[in-house]
Amino acid sequence: MIRRLILIALLSAPAVAAEAPPPPASAPTSRPANVDPATWQRMLDIDRRAGEIHDLIADFEQQKFTAMLKKPLVSTGRVFVRGSRMLWDTLKPEPNVLQITDRDVSIYYPQQKTIEVYQVQQKLGELAASPLPRLAVLQQHFAFEPIPVTEMGETDGERFFAVRMTPSDAELRQHVEQVRVLLDAQRGLIIRLEMRDSDGDRTLVTFSNVKTNVGLKDADLELRAPAGVKVTRPLAAVEGSPAVGEPGDSSSPPQQGK
Repeated sequence: MIRRLILIALLSAPAVAAEAPPPPASAPTSRPANVDPATWQRMLDIDRRAGEIHDLIADFEQQKFTAMLKKPLVSTGRVFVRGSRMLWDTLKPEPNVLQITDRDVSIYYPQQKTIEVYQVQQKLGELAASPLPRLAVLQQHFAFEPIPVTEMGETDGERFFAVRMTPSDAELRQHVEQVRVLLDAQRGLIIRLEMRDSDGDRTLVTFSNVKTNVGLKDADLELRAPAGVKVTRPLAAVEGSPAVGEPGDSSSPPQQGK
């Protein structure tokens, strides 16, 4: 379950560029056989625009659809992205803060006064450590299939671009069946993402009020919690890590204050 939560957060984060220019090996490898040259060039152009974004802030709405419930579970909040660091600040229905780095995922539950810390496994780490969701990195893990924007609720094919991504390796297929993405082609931003997991559940994430290159600092994406909050590692036995530790760098305790 936690892996799926991480995947949703990683794949739905609007693209940002890393602090340093990517190495030549990070360029997209080649045009997929099922993508025509003009469409592939458009995908490369969108990816180039994404590379010009260094940080962003956006509002988000997440809807979780499951066969067990008649109505979707809806949560809203704000997301902050800078390089490989993300902070998802969920405001409703229950406040919590999800911080993702290339090494750890930390979830702060204010009402329970608890922070849970999980290690990021190799394939998820590759996604988290990369300028998300850049084409070269996604191409290593997914097969692409362009789809009509009408499938994602839009009609303007010039402004928007839509693509279906299917996991190309067995590990990701254990958690994800497919991902459909709607992008603002002019800005290089994800507007809407739908992920269907291996259990048939569906998660839809929509972004609004997106502001890019606002000058975020690392401190803006710190996980802030009051003194006395309990820090645990629920999967410590599996991860081979201490059961109690600090989120992110173990030498840096949670920031005090809100």
